[in-house]
Amino acid sequence: MLNLYGPNGEIQFDKDREAAHQYFLQHVNQNTVFFHNLDEKLDYLIDENYYEAEVLEQYSRPFIKNLFKRAYAKKFRFPTFLGAFKYYTSYTLKTFDGKRYLERFEDRVCMVALTLAAGDEALAGRLVDEIIDGRFQPATPTFLNSGKKQRGEPVSCFPPGTPIDTSDGPRAIELLQPGDRVLSHDGSYAAVEAVIENPNDQALVSISHFGHKEPIRCTPEHPILVWTTRDVDTLIEGDGADPSNGFVWLAAQDVHPSDFIVTAAPLDTRERRVFDLMDYVGVGAYEEVDGLIRKVNVDAGRMNKPRHSERFLAVNRYVEESYEFGLILGWYLAEGHVSKRSGIAEIEPTGVHFTLGAHEVEYHIELSMAVKQVFGVDLSLRTNHSDHSTRMSCYSRSMASLLISLVGAGYATKRLSHEVMTADDDFLRGLVSGLFRGDGCSTTGGMVLDLVNPELIDQVQLILRRLGIVSVVRTYINQAGNLTGQIFVPGLPGTNEEFIFDIGKNLHNYTGRKGIKRTTYQVVHGRHVYGVRAIERTSETPEKVYNLHVADTHTYTIRGTVVHNCFLLRIEDNMESIGRSINSALQLSKRGGGVALLLSNIREHGAPIKKIENQSSGVIPIMKLLEDSFSYANQLGARQGAGAVYLHAHHPDIYRFLDTKRENADEKIRIKTLSLGVVIPDITFELAKKNEDMYLFSPYDVERIYGKPFADIDVTEKYHEMVDDKRIRKSKIKAREFFQTIAELQFESGYPYIMFEDTVNRANPIAGKITHSNLCSEILQVSTPSEFNDDLSYAKIGKDISCNLGSLNIAKTMDSPDFAQTIEVSIRALTAVSDQTHIYSVPSIEQGNNSSHAIGLGQMNLHGYLARERIHYGSEEGIDFTNIYFYTVVYHAIRASNRIAIERGSYFGGFPESKYASGEYFDKYTDQVWEPKTDRVRQLFADAGVHIPTQDDWRELKASVMEHGIYNQNLQAVPPTGSISYINHSTSSIHPVASKIEIRKEGKIGRVYYPAPYMTNDNLEYYEDAYEIGYEKIIDTYAAATQHVDQGLSLTLFFKDSATTRDLNRAQIYAWRKGIKTLYYIRLRQMALEGTEVEGCVSCML
Repeated sequence: MLNLYGPNGEIQFDKDREAAHQYFLQHVNQNTVFFHNLDEKLDYLIDENYYEAEVLEQYSRPFIKNLFKRAYAKKFRFPTFLGAFKYYTSYTLKTFDGKRYLERFEDRVCMVALTLAAGDEALAGRLVDEIIDGRFQPATPTFLNSGKKQRGEPVSCFPPGTPIDTSDGPRAIELLQPGDRVLSHDGSYAAVEAVIENPNDQALVSISHFGHKEPIRCTPEHPILVWTTRDVDTLIEGDGADPSNGFVWLAAQDVHPSDFIVTAAPLDTRERRVFDLMDYVGVGAYEEVDGLIRKVNVDAGRMNKPRHSERFLAVNRYVEESYEFGLILGWYLAEGHVSKRSGIAEIEPTGVHFTLGAHEVEYHIELSMAVKQVFGVDLSLRTNHSDHSTRMSCYSRSMASLLISLVGAGYATKRLSHEVMTADDDFLRGLVSGLFRGDGCSTTGGMVLDLVNPELIDQVQLILRRLGIVSVVRTYINQAGNLTGQIFVPGLPGTNEEFIFDIGKNLHNYTGRKGIKRTTYQVVHGRHVYGVRAIERTSETPEKVYNLHVADTHTYTIRGTVVHNCFLLRIEDNMESIGRSINSALQLSKRGGGVALLLSNIREHGAPIKKIENQSSGVIPIMKLLEDSFSYANQLGARQGAGAVYLHAHHPDIYRFLDTKRENADEKIRIKTLSLGVVIPDITFELAKKNEDMYLFSPYDVERIYGKPFADIDVTEKYHEMVDDKRIRKSKIKAREFFQTIAELQFESGYPYIMFEDTVNRANPIAGKITHSNLCSEILQVSTPSEFNDDLSYAKIGKDISCNLGSLNIAKTMDSPDFAQTIEVSIRALTAVSDQTHIYSVPSIEQGNNSSHAIGLGQMNLHGYLARERIHYGSEEGIDFTNIYFYTVVYHAIRASNRIAIERGSYFGGFPESKYASGEYFDKYTDQVWEPKTDRVRQLFADAGVHIPTQDDWRELKASVMEHGIYNQNLQAVPPTGSISYINHSTSSIHPVASKIEIRKEGKIGRVYYPAPYMTNDNLEYYEDAYEIGYEKIIDTYAAATQHVDQGLSLTLFFKDSATTRDLNRAQIYAWRKGIKTLYYIRLRQMALEGTEVEGCVSCML
């Protein structure tokens, strides 16, 4: 290993380089599997299930070979032993027994690039350049796993093209958008909150039933609502389930031939509408005379011309929805069409025409009377003897325009609008009566209706179901070769038979439905259920499948069949949320992720449960369960699970929470490995400043009174109101003693982390509240709560947060031949990480990631760069550089995200409500000039050829963002970094070095030395360590960067061992006043080896 000092007292840097060289000669080369060429290597790694074949199949083999050649041509060498050691022990692909290496660094870089580029050859090439040249380094989950063979989790979804019943008729699932309204199990139309697209490798299950010829096709796990006489458990409680009466949710693959599929009917009913036909008359002058609309002659009075045109058919001005109006609309759907002058589609219609059988005299009379009653006009009749038909016409432009506005025109394209579908039963009964009288026909067993319009047939079935009429739908190809829909109303006693006799068409054919099998269709407790015809596992395996997240009801329908949201972290105050959160923590930790959870909404120790006092155990038992969970989920033996919990400062359990980290804490409550964070609002500092008490509020009472969880309350704004509200249980502590307690614990353990709640939310450009941070305190995103059923299934999927991280090496980025491209490639790479991240086992994470596309571009090697340029960390020039560098990065990051939004034609969910959409976010950049304050920094950017954005640049970007949006809800977050810093040969994050030469304890090999990047014996003075620099300069540096970072920066404060609790409190106050968002660890200089402390989040630290 490295002998630190030579005979002349200088540091022997060459010894570290020699150690790295010998590591390769004596260990890496001897333990690397040999392949004759790249083809042999790739074929082996695919065949033996080391690499994902699908990743490589996106490219031609010649391109892949050229990409590897490009990477190896860089002649990359690890500059330090620790960098090489970290890579080969933690990142490279090894044989399954873990004894031999299958990749070199260049191979890993290429596989990361190929995975993230997803077939984009140009992007893959740029990514190789950025990573291997050291400018961009993906975080550990990406760098470790990309391209390696992994099995995906099952998903619950439907293939593209699946028709969903919406308020505007059937629509393919993949075409739906958030905000569209879909028919749910209870007959209401509920809003779609998200359309979820998932990759798929499963064969679909097909379920056909007697209600509709077209089967339901879905992935095997998707929940279907069935009625059964079997003794089975329901997958989901509620949402239409009623096990006591046989209604249960089953996975599609578990549906049995003896089961019945449950259907829904639209039950939303609005008030009757009255139409003013003056809105439909078109061009010209009109007036009302005695309740009729008359057209005024332009030249009335001249040459004795009458005032009103005799050519214009006078009609009733006001038309009300009624049975008769519905009857007319039904006849129009079946046998009606509109005429237009000269056959020009764009011109206004001239009239409405109905074609009936010449012998259907009763229908002639009924329709004529209905038109006279509703519109006040007479129909003209003309009989065509060649085909024995009668054409009934009304040359009323307003009548024609009204009918077109309601259902459209064209036999194959008419649709029932949402307004029609939600009319009252009387109107709808008239509609289906007219429709069946026009195109229906009685058979021996019932009545059929055929239309060259299958989507309209599906809508009619929904209406019949609402009216209590059982029907069956099939589709077929008619003699003309057109797809045709047929609806059959069987002659069941009761409502069905009454309907058939009321239509009264061809009744001589009808003999009645005798001996009907109850295995075909039934009405059970008011619900129409249809027997299962067949269930089969198909060979169809679509690459993409889709699901919906539906607000409130959590269900939607496919041709009336009821299905559920997909089974795709905050913790709410109920056992279901607590249980599900522990499960989610296990799932996420198993996958290598650090997990942070919010406890602020949990009711305090001693709070009532079901009005019984002193029943709640508070937050401590939950913390113990979580700690045990993380210890159990040891991430395949690689490392112990990592977790953090956050609690609001004004939660009544705050002291109990903090006491768990005391060295002398009772083992029953002591928390050893779980990290703690405290959320502190501005009011807490104000109370401490005035030396006042701070009140702690019962989360249970706050939510009961304010109607939303405690964490979502603005405590600073509502503080005095809650103090005065006698309905809220509260206790009080001394505000200064609270801060004193925090400082004491930070001396003992380095915890808690601190999130300055109001500072964070003032700077948040996204609608909603940020309630807590992550394991390393740099992720700051809006989350929303989930709701759970008793069985821990989701009643409502909230929005939790996934960290998609990667960092830039500041020194190498400043050296980039194209600074803007380096930023853009990094943003595209992290966007790919977000696109390719799927955590189906935790739907709230999946939901949040799919909606937000949030990423976190970080930074590292600030101190290394400043020292290389002979600038002291925390100096005026150092802070000036930090400010302008981050200012320049944020411009290019937003520009890159805007370009992605333009290319994809979409932006993140919630963009219209954000400060980006309003333009407010950009005001600080367009309203003032941002430029270097020192000549040294101005020269650094000039020498590097890096353009500093101007106000005009920002104005142009602002206009583009307001028009097209940005794709990523969040763009920047500065993590602490760790192993990736060693591999990348960087100083960690943007804080100063903890020592010029870091000493780490690495497993069996013992001490490993890591000299700071760019350090030589000639520039040691610029490597003053963090303990010597002091907290003020560190905070000043972070404050300069914070103003340009939409999320957080992981800020560790370093103190000499002579520091007091008062020093820590001063630092906290100073950070709060300087606009710092979060504080990470507190480090005291000790003699212990660096690197022996408990690790943080793998995504951030490594």
